[in-house]
Amino acid sequence: MRRIFLWVSCLLMVQVYSQTYINLQDNYDVPSNAHLIINPGIYNISDPGQDGLLRLNNVENVIIEAPGVIADGQNFIGYLIKMNNCRNITLLNFDLAKRYYYAVYATHSDSLYIFNNNFSYNKVDSAGWIDVWSDYQQALGGGVMLNNCHTGSIHNNTMQFQNDGVALYHCSNFEIFENIFDWNTSFGIRMFFTDECHIHHNQAAHINRPLTDPSDCAALLMIVSNNNLVEHNDLSWSGDGVFLGQYQYSQIPNNNQFYYNECSHSPHNAIEATFADGNIYKFNKCNYSHYGFWLGYSFNSIVDSNEVIGNYNSGIAIDRGFQNVIRGNIIQNNPIGIELWEGSNIPGYQNQWSYDYLITGNTIIGNTQGIRASKTEKMVVKNNNLDYNRDAAIYFEGQSDHDTIEGNTFKYSTVYHMRSLSTDNIWGINNEYQPTGDSHIEEKVIGNITWKPYNAAPPFFIQNTPICDLTEPIAIWTPYPELGYGNRQTETLIFDSTDKIEGNASLKLETGRGWYVALNYRPAGDTMPSWSFNPQDTLTFWVKTIKNPVYGFQYFHIRLGNRTGGYFRYNASPSLLNAAHLNWKKYSFPLSGNAQFSRQSVGTVSLSDINYFELWADTWDYGFTLWLDGVSFSNCEHSSVGKEEPRPELSYLKIHNHPVREEIELSFKGTGESVTIDLYTTEGRWLDRLYDKKSVLGEVNVSKKWRWSTGIYLLRCTLGKRTTTHKIVAI
Repeated sequence: MRRIFLWVSCLLMVQVYSQTYINLQDNYDVPSNAHLIINPGIYNISDPGQDGLLRLNNVENVIIEAPGVIADGQNFIGYLIKMNNCRNITLLNFDLAKRYYYAVYATHSDSLYIFNNNFSYNKVDSAGWIDVWSDYQQALGGGVMLNNCHTGSIHNNTMQFQNDGVALYHCSNFEIFENIFDWNTSFGIRMFFTDECHIHHNQAAHINRPLTDPSDCAALLMIVSNNNLVEHNDLSWSGDGVFLGQYQYSQIPNNNQFYYNECSHSPHNAIEATFADGNIYKFNKCNYSHYGFWLGYSFNSIVDSNEVIGNYNSGIAIDRGFQNVIRGNIIQNNPIGIELWEGSNIPGYQNQWSYDYLITGNTIIGNTQGIRASKTEKMVVKNNNLDYNRDAAIYFEGQSDHDTIEGNTFKYSTVYHMRSLSTDNIWGINNEYQPTGDSHIEEKVIGNITWKPYNAAPPFFIQNTPICDLTEPIAIWTPYPELGYGNRQTETLIFDSTDKIEGNASLKLETGRGWYVALNYRPAGDTMPSWSFNPQDTLTFWVKTIKNPVYGFQYFHIRLGNRTGGYFRYNASPSLLNAAHLNWKKYSFPLSGNAQFSRQSVGTVSLSDINYFELWADTWDYGFTLWLDGVSFSNCEHSSVGKEEPRPELSYLKIHNHPVREEIELSFKGTGESVTIDLYTTEGRWLDRLYDKKSVLGEVNVSKKWRWSTGIYLLRCTLGKRTTTHKIVAI
């Protein structure tokens, strides 16, 4: 309704005001009740007086539109439009305004509507530290700058390749939506003491200062900015996806809400909020960044139902926070899943310590340490899935006290389930363990511990040697797209048994976008790779593509990496993928690299501990199809079917209605042993236990309502100590 009112208001203004056609010129004073249309053309006009080519002072009810106009300020000084103390101003349809300090500079004005403009290539810097606490007097330059302005909208604009996309100082009640702010060097959206705004469906990816530490730039900067709603934005691949600071203003509740934002691949933090009170973070993606969430000194906040996967350090890190709720998140494949501690105090916050956390209903799997708590008091960890964490599912140290661990499941921790170095007591109540023997658990607990028999679920395996064709259907492959631009279609990834070059099938990826899509390999079942190679080992693979006929592939590389963020990147010419257009091509190179696949190291990485393989391809967002087959290392295992671990097939299991629609129907013949059937996503996230009984004998039918979306799932079936994994399709 708000957008309809905006467009109707603009249409009425067009009908009421008389239209005046002018050539763009310097020092043009715009009167009230004017509808200016700038004549089309290329205008190379600077603003030496820094008072605006078009000047609006103490005016109201103005429309300025400029279809077909390109304005070039030439020297990055001054402004295309400068206004002060104005009301009800509409700016639209500028083809391009470039090389000004800001294209639009407005102060003390209300009811501003800026849409369908391209304000790009204005003031830009690549070096130097940014003071995020500076006021509008030190504004950096860019597309639009508003100071002490209230009410309006900024939408459907393009503001790229400059310091700021849009900057709001001491503003309120703006709706900012469906803009493109990608590739700026300071901030996509900068907010300073700005409240009550709705920011949604913007693209603000790749916001970085390439010559300095990325920690001082962000896709969205919010300094002492409160009661804002931020949802459905692409804030990925930026220094910080979100940076929110409330230092020395912690007595003011933030009450910001962040929903469904893509903040992944940030070289600093996907979301950082410090000294902040009362924020809600829900359904965001905070993956593959330095930290997923950095919430130092934050309190009364809710972190709910987010993805926090594959970050270089901690998934969620909070220093001296309190009364925070962390619930319903997927926290996976981070060095530390959740890290809570009490670090050195900061002036003004000496009396704040780490306490009163509720951590509940999370899936915390595949991390080196699931939860690490140091000097944390009155923390409740309840009803979480803490499977597959390597060193410890929960690790206590430094006088953690009065913490309660209740109703969680712990399975397949490689070393410890719970390990406590705290001198105080930790309460462990009604938890379920999957131990490998008491010698593998070092803990200090008080309460009732329920031990679950070890043979109730399959064992955990380390794959020390890769199988000799990673693209066979026994494996799990996942596409990881970069969401920076364009067509947001879902990638489809299947095993193709028709178009193949080796083995039973190839891997086929189809994507409507092409902005760096990665294919990631993982073993099937309860197996984690930990491969050891030497530089003389080789990697071989086959590839076939369908490329865009005009642009083709722009980038191509292979990654071999570990779970701590380090990887070898083998850079190759995109011509190798272009040459595979409609034809299978075979490529091979030593792991030391060669002229065709040059190797570079990112982070700390060694060939003695490699945990994943990835192929990265890029077509500048024009979409492509790619087949991959025969991915094999010279150091590989030629063992039995599956070639991952000796797990016998459960041939007795039958799936009667495949593909699955409204319900899933299974049958099997029990042989007197225990039987469990679990449903997982292809990413390894547990969804449901379909069957669980001991001493099953004879024919058994299982029917259960299907309540999950369309896609590919895994059935993990266990008969006694034998396990197999079956892939199913739901439509």
